[in-house]
Amino acid sequence: MRIGEREIPNAGQRLAPGVSEEPAPRGRQTPVDGDFTHAVDFAQQRRGQRPALRQRLAALASPAPSDPASFSPARSLDLLQHVVDSVLPRLDADAATLADAATILGEEIAWRQAWESRLNAPLAGEHASNGDTPEESA
Repeated sequence: MRIGEREIPNAGQRLAPGVSEEPAPRGRQTPVDGDFTHAVDFAQQRRGQRPALRQRLAALASPAPSDPASFSPARSLDLLQHVVDSVLPRLDADAATLADAATILGEEIAWRQAWESRLNAPLAGEHASNGDTPEESA
C-alpha cells in the first residue's frame, strides 16, 4: 500500500498486542506438530500398502474363481439348504407361497443328491471290484 510517496510494508496485517513481528522458525516443531506429522506419514504409508476399501469389499463379496470348493455339489446343496432353513422363514409372504417355495427347493435338493450319487456310483463300483471299500482308498 502507498501513502503519498512512501510505501508501508505489511499494511494489511495488524498485530495483536504482545505478538512479535518475527514469524516462528519453521525448523522448530512442538510435540503436537511432530505427532501429527508422524500420523500423516504413517497413514500415507498404510494407504500405499493396502488396496482401496471398495476393492477389499469386492474381493470379500466374490469367491476366488480358483477355489474349486466354491463350485462343488456339496456347497450348492449347503446353500440350498440354508435358503430353506434360514431365508424362507424370514420372507414376508403368505404360507402357501412359502410352502411351494420350500417344496420346489426340496425337490431341487433331492435331484442334486440323486445326481451326485449317480456320479459317485461308478467310482464305488471300481472300489468294489478291487476289493477295497471307499473309505480304505481315501
